[in-house]
Amino acid sequence: MMRIGFLAAVLGLAAAAASAQNCPKVTYTANTPATIKSLVEAVNCLSDAEPSAPKAAPAKDSMSADMFKIVGPQHSHSYPGIVLAILTVNSGGGLKTAIVTPENREANVTAEAGGNCSVKINADKTVDSHCYIAGGTVYVLYR
Repeated sequence: MMRIGFLAAVLGLAAAAASAQNCPKVTYTANTPATIKSLVEAVNCLSDAEPSAPKAAPAKDSMSADMFKIVGPQHSHSYPGIVLAILTVNSGGGLKTAIVTPENREANVTAEAGGNCSVKINADKTVDSHCYIAGGTVYVLYR
Protein backbone atom coordinates (compact mmCIF):
# COMPACT_ATOMS: atom_id res chain seq x y z
CA MET A 1 0.00 0.00 0.00
CA MET A 2 1.36 3.37 -0.94
CA ARG A 3 0.35 6.61 0.67
CA ILE A 4 -0.51 9.96 -0.83
CA GLY A 5 3.02 11.16 0.00
CA PHE A 6 4.39 8.65 -2.48
CA LEU A 7 1.94 9.88 -5.13
CA ALA A 8 3.08 13.44 -4.47
CA ALA A 9 6.73 12.33 -4.85
CA VAL A 10 5.97 10.53 -8.13
CA LEU A 11 4.12 13.58 -9.43
CA GLY A 12 6.96 15.83 -8.23
CA LEU A 13 9.53 13.74 -10.12
CA ALA A 14 7.36 13.84 -13.23
CA ALA A 15 7.09 17.61 -12.86
CA ALA A 16 10.85 18.01 -12.45
CA ALA A 17 11.54 15.85 -15.49
CA ALA A 18 8.82 17.61 -17.44
CA SER A 19 10.22 21.06 -16.68
CA ALA A 20 13.64 19.99 -17.99
CA GLN A 21 11.96 19.14 -21.31
CA ASN A 22 9.75 22.29 -21.39
CA CYS A 23 6.79 20.02 -20.71
CA PRO A 24 3.83 21.06 -18.55
CA LYS A 25 4.41 20.85 -14.80
CA VAL A 26 2.33 18.44 -12.75
CA THR A 27 0.89 19.90 -9.58
CA TYR A 28 -1.09 18.07 -6.92
CA THR A 29 -4.50 19.60 -6.34
CA ALA A 30 -7.60 18.70 -4.37
CA ASN A 31 -9.25 18.12 -7.76
CA THR A 32 -7.79 14.67 -8.48
CA PRO A 33 -9.03 14.37 -12.10
CA ALA A 34 -7.09 17.58 -12.91
CA THR A 35 -3.97 16.05 -11.31
CA ILE A 36 -4.32 12.85 -13.35
CA LYS A 37 -4.90 14.90 -16.52
CA SER A 38 -1.73 16.93 -15.91
CA LEU A 39 0.22 13.73 -15.16
CA VAL A 40 -0.93 12.23 -18.48
CA GLU A 41 0.02 15.44 -20.34
CA ALA A 42 3.49 15.46 -18.75
CA VAL A 43 4.05 11.76 -19.56
CA ASN A 44 2.92 12.33 -23.16
CA CYS A 45 5.25 15.32 -23.47
CA LEU A 46 8.21 13.38 -22.08
CA SER A 47 7.38 10.46 -24.34
CA ASP A 48 7.35 12.77 -27.38
CA ALA A 49 10.67 14.34 -26.28
CA GLU A 50 12.41 10.97 -25.86
CA PRO A 51 15.22 10.81 -28.47
CA SER A 52 14.77 7.08 -29.08
CA ALA A 53 11.03 7.40 -29.67
CA PRO A 54 9.99 6.82 -33.28
CA LYS A 55 9.12 10.12 -34.94
CA ALA A 56 6.70 8.56 -37.45
CA ALA A 57 4.31 7.07 -34.88
CA PRO A 58 3.83 9.38 -31.88
CA ALA A 59 0.30 8.08 -31.21
CA LYS A 60 1.79 4.73 -30.16
CA ASP A 61 3.67 6.43 -27.34
CA SER A 62 0.81 8.56 -26.06
CA MET A 63 -1.12 7.64 -22.95
CA SER A 64 -4.74 7.89 -21.92
CA ALA A 65 -6.47 7.88 -18.55
CA ASP A 66 -9.77 6.34 -17.49
CA MET A 67 -11.62 6.90 -14.22
CA PHE A 68 -14.42 5.03 -12.48
CA LYS A 69 -16.09 5.16 -9.07
CA ILE A 70 -16.13 2.07 -6.87
CA VAL A 71 -19.05 1.05 -4.70
CA GLY A 72 -18.95 -2.69 -4.10
CA PRO A 73 -17.13 -4.83 -6.69
CA GLN A 74 -16.07 -3.34 -10.04
CA HIS A 75 -14.52 -5.12 -13.03
CA SER A 76 -13.20 -3.01 -15.90
CA HIS A 77 -12.78 -3.71 -19.59
CA SER A 78 -9.36 -4.70 -20.92
CA TYR A 79 -6.77 -1.92 -21.39
CA PRO A 80 -4.32 -2.49 -24.27
CA GLY A 81 -1.12 -1.36 -22.53
CA ILE A 82 -1.88 -0.73 -18.89
CA VAL A 83 0.84 1.33 -17.19
CA LEU A 84 -0.64 1.80 -13.71
CA ALA A 85 -3.84 2.13 -11.72
CA ILE A 86 -4.33 4.59 -8.87
CA LEU A 87 -6.90 3.95 -6.14
CA THR A 88 -8.05 6.89 -4.00
CA VAL A 89 -10.27 6.63 -0.92
CA ASN A 90 -11.54 9.34 1.46
CA SER A 91 -10.25 8.77 4.95
CA GLY A 92 -10.85 11.14 7.83
CA GLY A 93 -10.89 14.38 5.87
CA GLY A 94 -8.04 13.38 3.53
CA LEU A 95 -7.29 10.95 0.75
CA LYS A 96 -5.45 7.66 0.95
CA THR A 97 -3.93 6.44 -2.28
CA ALA A 98 -2.48 3.19 -3.62
CA ILE A 99 -0.71 2.67 -6.93
CA VAL A 100 -0.52 -0.69 -8.70
CA THR A 101 1.53 -1.57 -11.77
CA PRO A 102 1.89 -4.73 -13.88
CA GLU A 103 4.89 -5.62 -11.66
CA ASN A 104 3.10 -4.86 -8.35
CA ARG A 105 -0.46 -5.95 -9.16
CA GLU A 106 -2.44 -5.59 -5.89
CA ALA A 107 -3.00 -2.99 -3.17
CA ASN A 108 -5.43 -2.29 -0.32
CA VAL A 109 -6.40 0.99 1.34
CA THR A 110 -8.25 1.43 4.64
CA ALA A 111 -11.05 3.97 4.72
CA GLU A 112 -13.31 5.63 7.26
CA ALA A 113 -15.54 3.61 9.61
CA GLY A 114 -13.57 0.38 9.16
CA GLY A 115 -14.07 0.24 5.41
CA ASN A 116 -11.42 -0.73 2.91
CA CYS A 117 -10.87 -0.77 -0.83
CA SER A 118 -8.66 -2.90 -3.03
CA VAL A 119 -7.42 -2.72 -6.60
CA LYS A 120 -5.79 -5.40 -8.74
CA ILE A 121 -4.42 -5.54 -12.29
CA ASN A 122 -5.31 -8.94 -13.78
CA ALA A 123 -3.28 -10.96 -16.28
CA ASP A 124 -5.91 -10.22 -18.97
CA LYS A 125 -5.21 -6.44 -18.56
CA THR A 126 -8.48 -5.74 -16.76
CA VAL A 127 -8.72 -4.03 -13.39
CA ASP A 128 -10.68 -5.44 -10.44
CA SER A 129 -11.56 -3.17 -7.56
CA HIS A 130 -13.77 -3.56 -4.53
CA CYS A 131 -14.81 -1.25 -1.71
CA TYR A 132 -16.40 -2.42 1.54
CA ILE A 133 -18.40 0.16 3.52
CA ALA A 134 -16.61 3.10 1.85
CA GLY A 135 -16.42 4.22 -1.77
CA GLY A 136 -13.38 5.06 -3.83
CA THR A 137 -12.15 6.04 -7.27
CA VAL A 138 -9.79 4.23 -9.63
CA TYR A 139 -7.74 5.98 -12.32
CA VAL A 140 -6.15 3.81 -15.01
CA LEU A 141 -3.23 5.08 -17.10
CA TYR A 142 -2.73 3.09 -20.32
CA ARG A 143 -1.19 3.27 -23.79
